[in-house]
Amino acid sequence: MTLAERVARAVDAAPVVDLHTHLFAPQFGAMNLWGVDELLTYHYLVAETLRAEPKLAPEAFFARDKAAQADLVWDALFVRRSPLSEAAAGVATVLAAFGLDPAARDLREARAFFAARRVEQHVEDVLRLAGVSALAMTNDPTDPEERALWEAGLAPDPRFHAALRLDRLIAAQDLRAELTRWIARMRPRYLAISVNEVSAPPRAVLDACREHDLPFAMMIGVRRAVNPRLGVAGDGVSAVDLTPLERLAAENPDVRFLVTTLARENTHTLCVVARKFANVLPFGCWWFMNNPSLIEETTMMRLEMLGPTFVPQHSDARVLDQLIYKWRHSRRSIASALTRRYGAMPVPPTDAQIERDARALLGGIAGEWLKA
Repeated sequence: MTLAERVARAVDAAPVVDLHTHLFAPQFGAMNLWGVDELLTYHYLVAETLRAEPKLAPEAFFARDKAAQADLVWDALFVRRSPLSEAAAGVATVLAAFGLDPAARDLREARAFFAARRVEQHVEDVLRLAGVSALAMTNDPTDPEERALWEAGLAPDPRFHAALRLDRLIAAQDLRAELTRWIARMRPRYLAISVNEVSAPPRAVLDACREHDLPFAMMIGVRRAVNPRLGVAGDGVSAVDLTPLERLAAENPDVRFLVTTLARENTHTLCVVARKFANVLPFGCWWFMNNPSLIEETTMMRLEMLGPTFVPQHSDARVLDQLIYKWRHSRRSIASALTRRYGAMPVPPTDAQIERDARALLGGIAGEWLKA
């Protein structure tokens, strides 16, 4: 067996702890998105469709119901064009995983398949096919629908861990009280915020992290609504100065920081920051970085600069079924980067060493930070 085959086998077998998703446990009801119509109306594909069909106004697209939107996406990206983008190829991977035809002329077979499924069994099948043992959700108590469920005493599937999103909560008049309330109710595994530029969070956030031993996750570099007509598909990216992150890590050595950046230009700087501060953990290839070529490049850089002490990927999945393609595709990129690094070693690694490293990178390190 070649080195590449040995590495691929170990990476494929390693259980994943998915550090950041937008998924919801089945107990959240309609907030748990799954099925072919949800896959096809994912905002990556909406933006791609509106680019491919410039005569289709965004307002006209969004005026249609979800099934009609999905039909438009399928026709534009799968029937009249090849699904070459990562988002489109991912849908094809999911359909093939369930024995469905990714080259079908319409969605009748796929819709019938998903309509016949029970959500509980579907969750089990998706987690098994993706090799995911645990994951972190993104939970926003300022959302009325989600807030009502938590206040009613919702208890999620124990594999779906809460992560308390601060983007809107941070504006609360009494932030300390709100944090205390929602940490007690949700029992999150970390606090999280997405930002354009790095700045120190309010003291109440850092105090809560210390008091409850929770990491603070920052997703850096998103510019909201650069094209408002596209809705959630209209956000953009910017390269940012990470010097404030160095100060934040230096001034708060007792707080752990989970960090991912949206711009390719920031990935190297983040590695340098992490080399200097052990309380900074680079994780994943977020959003516009979530492409196989960039995942492999970023994983190579991190291996070269940090060794196996980071989290190479998170899915960022919004639709349950996306776990299948995001982890199948990411595993290939991660395995390729590992193979290249192992090939540079003067003594070839043993199978036990490869398996140890694969388990740490795919799930062990994330599990330690999530306490999952």
